[in-house]
Amino acid sequence: MHNARKRTAVHLNGSFVTGIILAIRGDSQMLDTVKDWLEDLAIVANHKKEQARINGEGYTWYSSQKNKDIKRKFSQEGEKLASNGRRIAARSSGDSTGGEWLYDFTLREFDENNRFFGVPLAAEIELSDPKPRGLIYDFNKLLQSDADNKVFIFQQKYAFEFKNMIRYFDSSFYAYNHKLKSKFLVACWLTSKYEFTYKFYSGAKSNHWERAL
Repeated sequence: MHNARKRTAVHLNGSFVTGIILAIRGDSQMLDTVKDWLEDLAIVANHKKEQARINGEGYTWYSSQKNKDIKRKFSQEGEKLASNGRRIAARSSGDSTGGEWLYDFTLREFDENNRFFGVPLAAEIELSDPKPRGLIYDFNKLLQSDADNKVFIFQQKYAFEFKNMIRYFDSSFYAYNHKLKSKFLVACWLTSKYEFTYKFYSGAKSNHWERAL
C-alpha cells in the first residue's frame, strides 16, 4: 500500500534481520494490511532505538519481545476485521487464553450463528533459529495449511542471508502440490538494518520480492 511505503522511509539504520509468512482469505490487500502492521512495529522499534541512542544507552528488539509484539499486534488488528455479522478470533502460541492452535498464530472466522467458518490467516513465526533446516521445516508446515492467506516470519542478520533463504523457500513452494489457491507473504526482519524485507507468493506462482520502501 502506498501509505505503508511512505511510513517506512523514516526507518533508521540498525543491526538485525527477521522474516514472516502469512495466510489470509486470498486477498492481496489483506497482505498489504499485514505489511502495515509489521511496518508499524518496525517504526516503534526504531524510535526506541533512537531514543536510547540519544540517552547514551543501547537498545535491542530481542527475539522474545519481537515474537510477543507481533502476536499482540496481529491479534488486536486482526479481530477488528470482522464484518457482515461474522466474528474473527485470534489464537497464538503463548496466549494464556487459548494457546497455539495448529500454527503459531491463526485468525479463525465464525458465522453469525457462531459456527466455525474458516481460517482467513495462518502464520508461522520463527525468530529463535536462523538455520535453514529449522526454517524450512516451519515453512513446509505452513504450506499444508488451507488458510486463505499465509505468513511466514523469520529472522536473519543481512539481506544476502534473506536472499539465500528465499532460494530454499522457492524450491519448497514450487515442489508442493497446491490444492487450494492462497496468498503468501514472507517477511524477514534484517537485524543489521532494523527493517523488514518481503516476498509475495500467490497460488503456485511466485510474484516478486521487495524491500519495504
